[in-house]
Amino acid sequence: MLNKPYISFCIPTFNRLEILQKTIESIYADKEVDLDDFEVVISDNEPNQSARGIIEKFSYKNLYYYPTNTTGFLNSFNVLKFGNGHFLKLHNNYTMLKRNSLKEMIEEVKENLTSKPIIFYTDGLKQYNAVRKYDSYDKFMHALSYFSSWSTGFGIWKDDFDKVQGSLKINEYFPQTSLLVTQSDKVNFIINDLNVFDNQHIPKKGGYNIFKVFAVDFVSLIKVEYDAGKISHKTFDKIKNDLLLNYIAVRYFKTVIARLDNFEKSDIKKSIGVYYSPTAYYLMIITSLFSPLKHLKRKFNI
Repeated sequence: MLNKPYISFCIPTFNRLEILQKTIESIYADKEVDLDDFEVVISDNEPNQSARGIIEKFSYKNLYYYPTNTTGFLNSFNVLKFGNGHFLKLHNNYTMLKRNSLKEMIEEVKENLTSKPIIFYTDGLKQYNAVRKYDSYDKFMHALSYFSSWSTGFGIWKDDFDKVQGSLKINEYFPQTSLLVTQSDKVNFIINDLNVFDNQHIPKKGGYNIFKVFAVDFVSLIKVEYDAGKISHKTFDKIKNDLLLNYIAVRYFKTVIARLDNFEKSDIKKSIGVYYSPTAYYLMIITSLFSPLKHLKRKFNI
């Protein structure tokens, strides 16, 4: 490719056809952006290639469709292989772009094309409502906390991805975090906490034990960073505590109390006990009762 796009929106998908269509439409809504400046890459691991019909509704020269037999969350790693842009932006199929976000993201890539820092999008969830820069991996991870697990916030420079993809051991639930932690030797890091996304509601999400996946699998990934001396004890504890009280507790309310989704809920206490103290489980339950108030506060602040 002679003229590489600045950014590749790499979207793994499985069904959710109407949701995917709205996401694609939102990316192309900024008509003043040159199509050569970005591309949209779809990797569809639904056996019947159901998303193909959605893609065929569009006629954009920079929209690409790839069927794949890659299973589960590993499609989030697979889709990055198809991107040709300078910056590979992993993007959930339910994540729409707000108006003007595309232009702003392209400008951010242009500004950092030489230094190639880690750029992570937290969409206002950190409540900074600003772009913050860090000069060490530990400071960055301390600020980012458990959001390092969020696939739609993740991006990696293609040059960096090409260096690590062949030898990397990928966590089946967190391919994006597996890639993120390979970038610890960077000297510049950015958290973009501006509200650039508009996430569509996905009813009755589920299909796996989310409590085990986060309390055990994700924490195990971060513990490797701590054991290797890449992050401090202070940062490791912050990530664990934030995860327990700000994510797992909220998920407990949605899954166990309100029954808003279909995630498995077996052995929650056992999963939490792997890396947390015996009292942490009960603290999580108590905290979960306040999660609706936290949600309202976050929406108001954003």
